[in-house]
Amino acid sequence: MNAKQIAEKTILKRKLYAEEVADRNVTAALKDEEVKCLFVKCKKLVVEIAKIDVAGGDSKDKRKEYNEARELMADVLKSIGIDKATLRPQYTCTKCKDMGYVGGRMCECLKREISQERVRQSGIDISGMAKFDGDYSVFKSSAKVKTLYDSMKKFVEGIENTVIDNVLILGNTGVGKTHLMECMATHAIMIGRDIKYTTAFNFNQDMLKFHCAKMEDKTDIMDEYLKCDILFIDDLGTENKINNVTDEYLYSIINERMQNHKKIVITTNLDFGQIQDVYGERIFSRLMHKKHSLKINFEGEDLRLKK
Repeated sequence: MNAKQIAEKTILKRKLYAEEVADRNVTAALKDEEVKCLFVKCKKLVVEIAKIDVAGGDSKDKRKEYNEARELMADVLKSIGIDKATLRPQYTCTKCKDMGYVGGRMCECLKREISQERVRQSGIDISGMAKFDGDYSVFKSSAKVKTLYDSMKKFVEGIENTVIDNVLILGNTGVGKTHLMECMATHAIMIGRDIKYTTAFNFNQDMLKFHCAKMEDKTDIMDEYLKCDILFIDDLGTENKINNVTDEYLYSIINERMQNHKKIVITTNLDFGQIQDVYGERIFSRLMHKKHSLKINFEGEDLRLKK
């Protein structure tokens, strides 16, 4: 199963569990005779009210009787230690009621679950990924770094309203590139963005898998890279390039996403000249596009050594 199928299954399990718990609670509540009588009365009144409304009559008195019966049932439930709210499914997501879709579109909860599953499938421990926490004391220019982090947080929140398609984060090893990317990725997941987070090594392996896959299996692999809201690739330049695979598919993905104004965030230890030398003019020109690309150059010493 791909990440989307696994996520849909996870959310369905939540729905079924919430409904199972509610059913158990109703069964337990109906063991009380007074509750049972009031429950049956309310159901009958609902039918009577519906018949009166369809016939164009006045159901005011019946509605009053129904509300009084409900209030009395709530009091009885409370007296025997049962919260009436537990008689209805307590869905994890109130927007879609754990269906995963609202009005035919993916709910934020499903997007979040898909993104988390993709991170897990990349072999990355999502619980250990950095988050925007406001502590930048480890950086030499903490005020400057805070401004940068705040702007990247806004970028993630407002991807529909910016012409920037590519964010390229450059710098030496250990200066904070991956930390910033992880903060952006975890925030994107939290607010319900559909993301793909991977390393350059895993990207390379996925593209080799795509290159060798049967036609019916290719779509699932490539869709994760093309259709997500934001694609994160960490440590570009550290992968062992594969002829007719790495450059070709990296170019195709960047080009396709730029045409559809879908965002890519990349970290690399390479400088501008090295990017051009390693990946060629086609990829370089798109990553360095004057209007649609943002280049961030991290300077300083290895923060891990500093710690």
